[in-house]
Amino acid sequence: MSFSNLWVNNSTNSHDDSVPITTTPSPSHYDIVSDEQWYIVQVVNGVVICGLLSLFGVVANIINIVAFAKQGFQDSINISLMGLAVADLCSLVAMMWMSICVNPLFYLSDLPFEPREVMHLTGATPRYLGAKISTFITAFITFERCLCIAAPLKVKTIITPARTKIIIISIYITMSILLIPFCLGNRLEWVFDFTMNATVLKTTFTAERELLEAITYVTQGVFTTTLSFVFVICCTIVLVVKLNSKTKWRQATAAKDDRAAERVGVKDQKVVKMVTFIAVIFIVCSLPPTILFFYMLFDKDFHIDGVHQNLFLAVFFSSFITETLNSSVNIIVYLKMSSKYRAVFMKIFFNKEEK
Repeated sequence: MSFSNLWVNNSTNSHDDSVPITTTPSPSHYDIVSDEQWYIVQVVNGVVICGLLSLFGVVANIINIVAFAKQGFQDSINISLMGLAVADLCSLVAMMWMSICVNPLFYLSDLPFEPREVMHLTGATPRYLGAKISTFITAFITFERCLCIAAPLKVKTIITPARTKIIIISIYITMSILLIPFCLGNRLEWVFDFTMNATVLKTTFTAERELLEAITYVTQGVFTTTLSFVFVICCTIVLVVKLNSKTKWRQATAAKDDRAAERVGVKDQKVVKMVTFIAVIFIVCSLPPTILFFYMLFDKDFHIDGVHQNLFLAVFFSSFITETLNSSVNIIVYLKMSSKYRAVFMKIFFNKEEK
């Protein structure tokens, strides 16, 4: 599958080293989704739903970043959540730009560039990168909480704030490096458009584009997606099982101070429940795109140049909604389940001390 073609109808192949991607209509063929239906999906899902969700998410993650900065970075969990908020913010800003680019009122205007083509490198790529970074940070957060429950006396010596910073930065760098092959096969160039009789900025690709994108698809689309998805599921299951067993053990052995034991159990449960909710949201929202990536491995007709081209694009547009939702709703979890976050939020934005 060509990542750069995700939002266009067709691309023109050539033996030249640099060829602009065109948006000329593809030959007529039978498709489950008609051109009119695909246009509606593009506007409703891409412009309206993803646009509004990403706008909400941008505001929410800016609030998250401010709140975590006020809390400080003495705790490793705050560092991880800050890294998650920054990645989500970058992904959502790119999603907003993509929503603008697929708006007919915008791309049909007289512009010195082709929005739906320029969007590939300026919108789709950073959105995808931000989403993948968020995925691995979520995996790290769930793993860290597993250690807190499984080895509470050793976790602070294993996961220190300094090591957490290194891990978060390493995730950013590694995910960026894995996208280099895609960027080498695609670039922005000024190309003369005969239909417009003007020179416009378009996306072009090199002769090695298909090979480079195949490498990106295997490393980013299949390997990292599967690894992070399975890892989060396993850690979430371990998290819940360990928490339940620890709680039962404390209740059974706390003979001297039942109330103190109960308070410890409640404290553990609040932290773990918050992380579990974040992980469950991630799992549910990541399931559709993960299934789609694997389905493409077995159905050669289900891709951008396949028989059911419009269906392919419509389905992928729908998967963008769940990914955008995943990057936007964490603030609700924090406000509901973290008393420390809620206190800082009320103090900063309402100048109130939470009781």
